[in-house]
Amino acid sequence: MKFILIFLFFYNLSFANNVYPELFSQLGTPLYQADKSFSNLPTKRQYAFHVKQFHIDQTKALELYKKGDNKAYLKALRGLSKEYKKIISLVKKEIINTIVNDKFDAFISLNNTGIDALYQQNSFKTQVYTYYQKNRHKNKSMYLEHKIQSEKEFQKQYTKNISHLNSISQPIISHHKVQNKIILLSTTWCGYCKKAKLFLKQNRIQFTEYDAETSQKGRSLMRKYHKSSYPTFIIKGEAHSGFNPSWIKERL
Repeated sequence: MKFILIFLFFYNLSFANNVYPELFSQLGTPLYQADKSFSNLPTKRQYAFHVKQFHIDQTKALELYKKGDNKAYLKALRGLSKEYKKIISLVKKEIINTIVNDKFDAFISLNNTGIDALYQQNSFKTQVYTYYQKNRHKNKSMYLEHKIQSEKEFQKQYTKNISHLNSISQPIISHHKVQNKIILLSTTWCGYCKKAKLFLKQNRIQFTEYDAETSQKGRSLMRKYHKSSYPTFIIKGEAHSGFNPSWIKERL
């Protein structure tokens, strides 16, 4: 909103004085800088077409500025601004998808492009920082490390959110007779097991997890319910193999 108000102020000023102010170039500079950041984004994603078009339109806008065509240049900047917001929105959706599907390498490659505009919303930052903190032992991002450390005004809220998320997301391994609503039988190498655990955590569903290969309890339950594939869910005495969110929700 602040960017738009500044933009409109100088737009009106230019026609009132019939003089092309140099400050218009400052308004365009962030958009020109964004073109370089966008070029570092992974290709073959939903935003790819828009990134390509943004580069073409940015080049045309710069030519209009050099020619001194005030009206056409301002129109081009407005178009660039809309395209810029579209790309930011699409990239954020891609990042959220990498978190939901637990694709940490893709998550890192998207965030390492260094687009600061992605992190304007605290809710989005919480998701990104939380996921990164839980997986940073796999691969560190210097950009995210710097972002988190520089968020002094966000630290209190971030710490609170992390504490809250940790309290609801850790799988509860019960050593008592009373079990949680769901028993999850999984293995360390099973990709769908990871997706299943992420789904349960995000939906705040408490569960007891057993390794179906290494734990005696896990092997015993697999034999009891005559199952041989993973993940296997046991809810109210009924067992189901495979990750099927609908099956889980129907039985809770």
